[in-house]
Amino acid sequence: MPVLNLREIRPYIRESWSIGWPMILVMFFHFSIGITDVYVAGLLGSDILAAVGYVGQLYWTLMILASAISVGTVSMVSQAYGANSKLGVGYVSANSMTLGLLISSAITLIARIYSEELVGAAGMPYEIRGIAEKFIKIFSLVLIPTYLMIITGGIMRASGRVKLAMLNSCAASILNVIGDFVLVFGWGPIPALGYEGIAWSTAFATTLGMCLNLFIIFTGPFRITPASIGRPLGKCIKNLVKLGVPTALQQTAWNAGTLVVYFLITRLEGSQVTALAAMTAGVRVEAIIFLPIFAFNMAAAVITGNSLGAKNLEAARDGAKATAALCLTIILLPATAIFVYAPELSGFLTSDPAVLEEMTRYLRINMLAEPFFAVGISLSGALQGAGDTFGTMRIIFTVMWLIRIPMILFAIYVLKTGPTGIWCCMAVSVVIMCGLLIHRFRGNKWTRASLDKTSETMLWESCLPVDENSRPSV
Repeated sequence: MPVLNLREIRPYIRESWSIGWPMILVMFFHFSIGITDVYVAGLLGSDILAAVGYVGQLYWTLMILASAISVGTVSMVSQAYGANSKLGVGYVSANSMTLGLLISSAITLIARIYSEELVGAAGMPYEIRGIAEKFIKIFSLVLIPTYLMIITGGIMRASGRVKLAMLNSCAASILNVIGDFVLVFGWGPIPALGYEGIAWSTAFATTLGMCLNLFIIFTGPFRITPASIGRPLGKCIKNLVKLGVPTALQQTAWNAGTLVVYFLITRLEGSQVTALAAMTAGVRVEAIIFLPIFAFNMAAAVITGNSLGAKNLEAARDGAKATAALCLTIILLPATAIFVYAPELSGFLTSDPAVLEEMTRYLRINMLAEPFFAVGISLSGALQGAGDTFGTMRIIFTVMWLIRIPMILFAIYVLKTGPTGIWCCMAVSVVIMCGLLIHRFRGNKWTRASLDKTSETMLWESCLPVDENSRPSV
């Protein structure tokens, strides 16, 4: 079977784009929130900037489970939507929100009671711990709204309401950006809250995003009904956990592996500071190109899920190929531009000649692997939409812990290549990851990942209410 046939996938390009471009904007809005928080924090001083960076990493670590639930939700909701089951979408959504509410409530209690311990466990410098604790205490108040906003966003894009999700994200990001300046520095009758205003701005914006999303998913033909809210189903929640746990483990493995890579860079003799600075700044430039890649990852999950729900395996395959091809086409231009103008881009972020030179190498080497990254991440979204979260997790874990890190160790201690060897190992591991994901996609195991092995029904159907005759009511 050919990996790509343009004639086969052409009809699906428009569908991929219709879901992909709103998700690109959603990713951009989220990106703008982080950039604004960092910019305003920088105006207040380096200690505030450091605290925002540390707490931001800790806060989004607490969001891993929300992302995991969202992946399982998108898989099951998109398949129910593809099957045109209004009850299916409503009941999966209700059970997903119940699961998210339970988990986020538990994490909220932990964050409120043990905020000091969390800050200490994160290894934050002593001089910024007081600031970080105040951030954590404010953020803990909106852990539940944040979880629900993430989960409801997944529900909306999986059930044909991606443009509404985009508009809600836009409203939340605008409020966050305005709030950063107004609450931090004050305006008219509103007093200046200083650095705490950054946290409160994010809290208000998150709450707004959650409320807007909730309004949408409780209205319309695929809405959550009062009956579904009051009727949690154990098997449905079990299947959401079954799909979500591998995703949580995958993200944890990747984040932990990235921290190990940073640690290994500190083992370089004589160039560790330069290499760390180059990679830190380089990742910020790469973040620009990551926006469309992860947007199409989400689009692929929805398209694949919809097609499998409609019992159209051929459409699921061709839709995933079309999304990967579209993502590859879109990122080629920015990847080429970053490769060519790497010295100029590096010059915007550093004036140190050594860091500038190393950052240029970092960007150019990684841009060579970016097309492979685009294809691989797009296909991983398709696999997740099909419910093959365990297969995706196994590939990501293998690439990070059995390929990338051992290669870097070999480059540092045996070949003694310095930072350039590390950048090359990272790029090569991305190419291998792409190859493994393509191989997985070309097989057939993922096409049955959403089937219950005993009943041969799809996992989302376990969320349907059952009548007296034990027959699902659609």
